Amino acid sequence: MLFYMIIAEGIRKKYGNKSALNGVSLKAEKGKITAILGPNGAGKTTLIRIILGLIFPDDGEVRILDEDPFKDKSIFKKIGYIQELPNLPPFLTGREVLEFSAKIKGVDKSEIPKLLEMVGMTENADKKIAKYSKGMIQRIAIAEAMLGNPEVLIMDEPNMGTDPVLITNFRNMVKNIAKDGRTVLMTSHEMEDVKKIADKVYFIFKGSVYFEGTVEDLIKRFLGIRVIVETEDIENLKAEANKINFIKGVEEEGKNKVILTLTEDKREELIKRLVLAGVRVRSFYLDNELEEAYLNIVKEAMSND
Repeated sequence: MLFYMIIAEGIRKKYGNKSALNGVSLKAEKGKITAILGPNGAGKTTLIRIILGLIFPDDGEVRILDEDPFKDKSIFKKIGYIQELPNLPPFLTGREVLEFSAKIKGVDKSEIPKLLEMVGMTENADKKIAKYSKGMIQRIAIAEAMLGNPEVLIMDEPNMGTDPVLITNFRNMVKNIAKDGRTVLMTSHEMEDVKKIADKVYFIFKGSVYFEGTVEDLIKRFLGIRVIVETEDIENLKAEANKINFIKGVEEEGKNKVILTLTEDKREELIKRLVLAGVRVRSFYLDNELEEAYLNIVKEAMSND
């Protein structure tokens, strides 16, 4: 059984004297969502284009569905791709774009109404692309990529705009795609999307992988193990926290909230100690502020450069 649907090994790419990728390796697991993070110019889009067989690497190997995308073009029927700035024909309507794409892919057009509903474009499907906003064009591009239920979905900076309903629908859609056993690889600057849906993240800096792991791993390493406790027993909590040797910081935030910074991940022991000390804990959870952790990893990578 194929475990990794996308494998990139030792990918190198130069443009003139400038190195875009310096031996990048990446694996995207079946049924999982893998996110690639990094500042502008880090090499994320170059890596995606090489994985898709659009650019030849100077060195390294790519396998998608256990096939070489530079040799076997038939695999692209099993791949959905959403580029950062979709270039759709302005003289066609959104529905016509999907119908044309369905014909090329050999897909039944009966899928189209459901996909339009999924991306919130049913009411605007028969307007010309030229009349669409950037967000609306992106939604049609997502629907187009999903035609034919691809085994692999690759997204370069997907953006559903600011509508919270559409954003929630998008996240649920991507999670359901992975739940169905398909593979999602995405680049993104939207930390909230990554935090809510990614199973694994790669952080790329100046063409090299600086970090790989789960979102929680990244947060714990670059933000610290910070536990947020909500309670009305603030003084009791602080008194007990000062007795615990793996707590290195206590910070009040608001009236009934305290942030405890731990030297190691002993959350289970911590909650037991607090409860036994009589602290009435209303809420207890790990601080998962990915945006702050992301800023910290960028700062560290820059200082080590």
